[in-house]
Amino acid sequence: MSVIVMLAVAWVSAGVGLANALEVSALVHAERDWIGAGAHTVIVEPGNAEGDAAIDVAACDRLAQIDGINAAFAVNPTVEAATAAHAPGTRATLTRVSPGVFAFFSLPAPAGGAVLATADTLGPLGLRDGDTTALAVTTYDGTATTATGTVAVSEVDSPALGDDLSGTWMLPDLHTGNAAQCYVTADAAHQGAVQAYLSEALAAPDGTPAVVRERLSDSGYGLNFATAYTGRPLAWAWAAAAVFLTSLWAIIAWTRRSRVAVYATFGAHRRARMVLQVTEWALLSLIAAAWGWGIAVTFALGLDADVRTTLVQVTGHVIATWSGATLGVLVVSLLPVGTLLDALKDRS
Repeated sequence: MSVIVMLAVAWVSAGVGLANALEVSALVHAERDWIGAGAHTVIVEPGNAEGDAAIDVAACDRLAQIDGINAAFAVNPTVEAATAAHAPGTRATLTRVSPGVFAFFSLPAPAGGAVLATADTLGPLGLRDGDTTALAVTTYDGTATTATGTVAVSEVDSPALGDDLSGTWMLPDLHTGNAAQCYVTADAAHQGAVQAYLSEALAAPDGTPAVVRERLSDSGYGLNFATAYTGRPLAWAWAAAAVFLTSLWAIIAWTRRSRVAVYATFGAHRRARMVLQVTEWALLSLIAAAWGWGIAVTFALGLDADVRTTLVQVTGHVIATWSGATLGVLVVSLLPVGTLLDALKDRS
């Protein structure tokens, strides 16, 4: 019976802990991907699409000084193109951005001239992050060159970059004047307040509020991460496991009723019988629970679950399962037990 109890506690605890570790890790990875793709990024545009409505570049860059805002940069698409001197004919659209772009993408700002681009733009040209290249700015059809210069290349590898910027050369020389957009990334805790603030902070001179839209309209996973954790199907699996282990112990206690009846016949009171059963349970179950914890952690990490999430979830659910089952064992140990004569009558 002891082996059955230990195996049941170990594997039930391991199963509950492992299932929750994998489920929560999947949520953690999904939320990290969502955040990395721009979950807390908003794009601010002029509220009035007519005329010369625009976003003030300096005001956009200064947003990074506001509590709750991590970084911001202004974007102004052009009708120009740029090409690397060593690869003529490989023109890509030129977009002028403000220097805040480096902080936005956590990139070091070069001391001299610089240009930013994605791997899709740099790869065919044989360029990598940190290289220098001679860049020629031309009219979009390439018929006239408007500027040339040697710049350091910074590779932008972030899904937060919108499709309208991916594949373009981003030249961080926009210091003053007007821009078409302002990219802003904020803390999750300040997201709502920041969006409300931005519509007024970047309003047009006539008071027309700016339009603030989220970079991602939803998580892309069909999940609401604010409630996904508490609404997990396995959140209460430990309770079901505790009921199962309690039922198993109750069955074992029933099969032992004759032996317990002997104790009752010779004067063992209820408290003594309870101490006897609970001590046996604690000795067997604690060893088995530790074994189950090790099994769950090993399997979870082997399946690429998040380390911190694994330790927290497995530990919490093993403890919850053991505590719930122990409470059930206490209840079982308090059930009335007859004398040896009563046990013999049950068998007859």
